[in-house]
Amino acid sequence: MKYISTILFFILFSTTSYSSEKNNHLKLTCQDYSWTDVETLVQPYLDDVLFTALVMQGQSSNYKVSEAAIQAMDKSLPDAIKRILQALIDANC
Repeated sequence: MKYISTILFFILFSTTSYSSEKNNHLKLTCQDYSWTDVETLVQPYLDDVLFTALVMQGQSSNYKVSEAAIQAMDKSLPDAIKRILQALIDANC
């Protein structure tokens, strides 16, 4: 019984620490990323049409980084990339 409670404690602790880590918001400043950084970040995950639209939209939105993040946000992106993009959107750069 002692071993089972120890194992359950470690499972609970690791789940709690992972959950709190995932919920922490990234603190980015407007100097951390540029429009081209967002393009480079999402390029491997977007199809050619979406990526081309992102590249072409830059000039019309004055290369505002948060606009690039909004346009690049896609369901197919990994969670880590989505967190970065969401932080850029929140920063309103």
